[in-house]
Amino acid sequence: MLKNILYSLIISLTFSGCYNLETSSDTNTTQDIPQYDQVIARLEGTASTPQEYFELANAYMEKSGLVLSDVIQDISDSAQDADSPFMAFVQSVQPSSGEYATSMEDLNKATDYEMMIIGDRCDEDENLTDFEKDVCLYKGLTQTMNVANTINSLSDDVSKIETQGDAKLQASSCAMQYAFNGVINGCSITETGPVTFEQSGATYDSIAVYSNGKEYEYLLHRDDTTHTRELIITDGYCSTDDFNTREVTLSDASYYPCPVTTKEGETPVTANNNLVDSLNEGTDAILAVSDNYEELAQTVKEFKIEISAVGDDNKVVSDTIITVDTDNANINGTDINMQDMIEYLNEQNNLAR
Repeated sequence: MLKNILYSLIISLTFSGCYNLETSSDTNTTQDIPQYDQVIARLEGTASTPQEYFELANAYMEKSGLVLSDVIQDISDSAQDADSPFMAFVQSVQPSSGEYATSMEDLNKATDYEMMIIGDRCDEDENLTDFEKDVCLYKGLTQTMNVANTINSLSDDVSKIETQGDAKLQASSCAMQYAFNGVINGCSITETGPVTFEQSGATYDSIAVYSNGKEYEYLLHRDDTTHTRELIITDGYCSTDDFNTREVTLSDASYYPCPVTTKEGETPVTANNNLVDSLNEGTDAILAVSDNYEELAQTVKEFKIEISAVGDDNKVVSDTIITVDTDNANINGTDINMQDMIEYLNEQNNLAR
């Protein structure tokens, strides 16, 4: 059973002296400061060993509001859903705080620390130690959780998409498609000019998407080197001079969608890296250690098949034939691309059918 994986991991972490994800803030003795904050305060900027990086990664995972035991149970439960296991998993993942921006940033930090330990060796090195295999598993789960987090942030309520549909998700898919290849499908889009956020120094293209009688605003990141654009992941709305003005709903005409990334010099969080890259890297990391976690690996393998195999084998996009090889979609190294993700979300969303 998948839930047994967590028990074995906790036992191994206990004996190795690593941070215990199951310890709650109720056991803290330092002025009721959550243990994950204590770990971060103790090790941030001073960590130098793989074990300390692992402690920091796990602390940030718990700080994100997404508990590992719950995620493993959610994946186990989703495997019972014959229609759409991956979307069932997405619907089950909700940050305890309800703040997607903070949760996504914390999960990205957790991934960064896991990468400091393992780098790309989850995919390339067959001679991993048991500790390194656990790091690969945690990295895979962290990134898979962030994919679900991101889809939730692009939607109003993913639990309704298969019945009445989600208008915001359809608009988000339109924005992603427009950024990806300039195609407008099922909506209308107006370019509304550049927006610069003073605290981060970042400038984005702003677009208005009209879908289902509503207007939604989005930001696009322009890469001047490749001349491509990507949808920026945002959460709430804020002024261009103060990210701390972030609000859940748009109540001020001078506010804009608020980017998840708020610090100067940080790489912007886009749909490409938080959906496509995270899904590919996360599932591949888990598949790389499938000998240790066979049932979990089989489930995430099916997630990948589900997304890549939407629609007909030949899918026409902007006069380009994209062939989906459903026979080989379940092997490690077969990547999901942005078009696969857009079509999958549209297939799931009742409004887009």
